[in-house]
Amino acid sequence: MNIFDLLHEPIQLTPPIRMFSAFSGIGTQEMALKRITNNYEIVGYSEIDKYAIKSYHAIHGDVKDYGDITKMTEIPPCDIFTWSFPCTDLSKAGKQKGMNENTRSGLAYEVLRLVAVSKDKPKVLIMENVPDLIQEKFVRQFGEIQFELEKLGYMNYVETLNAKNYGVAQNRNRVFMVSVLGDYSYSFPKWVKLDKRLKDYLEDEVDEKYYLSAKQLESIMNPKYESMGIDRVNEIDDVCNAITTMQGGNREPKVICNVNPSGHGMNGNVWAGDLAPTITTNKGEGLRFFENNILGTLRTTDAGGDKRIIENNLKIRKLTALECFRLMGISDEDFYKAQAVNSNSQLYKQAGNAIVVDVFEAILRNMIKEK
Repeated sequence: MNIFDLLHEPIQLTPPIRMFSAFSGIGTQEMALKRITNNYEIVGYSEIDKYAIKSYHAIHGDVKDYGDITKMTEIPPCDIFTWSFPCTDLSKAGKQKGMNENTRSGLAYEVLRLVAVSKDKPKVLIMENVPDLIQEKFVRQFGEIQFELEKLGYMNYVETLNAKNYGVAQNRNRVFMVSVLGDYSYSFPKWVKLDKRLKDYLEDEVDEKYYLSAKQLESIMNPKYESMGIDRVNEIDDVCNAITTMQGGNREPKVICNVNPSGHGMNGNVWAGDLAPTITTNKGEGLRFFENNILGTLRTTDAGGDKRIIENNLKIRKLTALECFRLMGISDEDFYKAQAVNSNSQLYKQAGNAIVVDVFEAILRNMIKEK
């Protein structure tokens, strides 16, 4: 908060709270609100993915879906309007075509249209998207969106928040913009100490299908694996690297697991005590595993040249869909509701598209005051 903000009274919303979510996915925004108060109303949501809609209704019940946002004529009366518009054309994983009428990320302008035509404007707008939004290539367009909101009577507050700073062991950076109607200010939540580690989210037993095959391991150990389409296994430094929509793909976070002492398959515990696995690639040294000097390494043998071996009976596996949901702050209860109506591949996608519940909860707590 700057000196200018001190001249304005902080926004405070008093329950009952009415919320509408656009580009809602499975409704993690709604999950965050439910943690804060029982005195709320979800007045509707906008989503077009049929699989996400199935999960949404399984979790949240009978809420009106307004469908395609381009077909909406106004925003139903609400206190909070959330919009996590598609990052497809912003993210480095895409083609970075930007925000315009021919791209999915250009749907951001549909929000401006709806806010402009709605007589009963939301008191607060909360936007979420990838950090690329504020990089040099797109920051001017983002600035234009902020200017349009200012003309509509909103004051904008922008911050990049990382899930690992709000109690979740996932290194997930996202840009949030809180737009407040009228002469009010907003302060983003302070960081909290991270007490959890990746191992706290893992299942005790997982199916063998989640473990990398010998061929996949060989691809990772091959110095040419990147050219073969095998994505780098990222260093995750006590927390999980970001959950993405690449279900079953190479960008999924992977964990190191040890052979079950009983000899019957694998267990789901991270091998090294309290720490999540850390995997790095060092030029000239091959692929190595570091765990506070605790566990053995994937290393280059002197005699074998580029040949690499796995020591200590370790295997690598990808996270399960349940583990991904947990790392998004979603309860097991809500996961099983979604699992009952969707395939594993869709569940991975839905986790990657979601907002971390704990982060959104922290944002809401700084504007909602119970009576």
